[in-house]
Amino acid sequence: MYSSHLGLAIAVAIAIGLAAVLAFIASLLVANMKAGARAREMAAQAKREARQKTSESRAQDLRPLIASLQRPTNMGSAPEKSIRFDIRVPQDVVPVFGIEAELEELLSKVARYALDVMSPGATLQVSARVERGHAVVHWRDLDAADASPPLARFLEATQAAVKASARMCERIASRHGGRLYAAPHAGGALGLTLRLPLFSRDPASCVRPATAADCQ
Repeated sequence: MYSSHLGLAIAVAIAIGLAAVLAFIASLLVANMKAGARAREMAAQAKREARQKTSESRAQDLRPLIASLQRPTNMGSAPEKSIRFDIRVPQDVVPVFGIEAELEELLSKVARYALDVMSPGATLQVSARVERGHAVVHWRDLDAADASPPLARFLEATQAAVKASARMCERIASRHGGRLYAAPHAGGALGLTLRLPLFSRDPASCVRPATAADCQ
């Protein structure tokens, strides 16, 4: 009788082990199926966003978008906190392929941040140029005494509202194949640089991300 009980116990233990293995395999299959469905969903969403971006994007000249920063309605600023603008753009078009509203949002968010951190009456220089197949916009505080003024630390912000604004600007730049980063220009103090691919007749060629070499 002892041996029969032992055999039954062994059989039950084996059955429980097999059930556990089967349950583990089943859980792996379910997890893989969910991961696959999620991956397909994300891929489909990425395709939809790409199609939406292409359909909404147009050839844009950055010069008038930059010039519009001088309008008080675009800044929402109080007179006592006003700053001056030094807008420098080339005579020729600075063409990019993108969504005008998003590019305006990026430019205005940086300008509003500059308004908050720069001294009243200081001058914000916003310049645009064409360089190595990219449209380049640079912001810098002409009156900054520090080599790394607050303007250049926009992307390092820890305050919730400013951090959210900075992340939004980075996403817009990325969606347009570009990059927003801190950098000096023309021997001045550290500022912010936006680099976007130049427009061409082939929209696909306008979404190449900026490389490390481009950011030098």
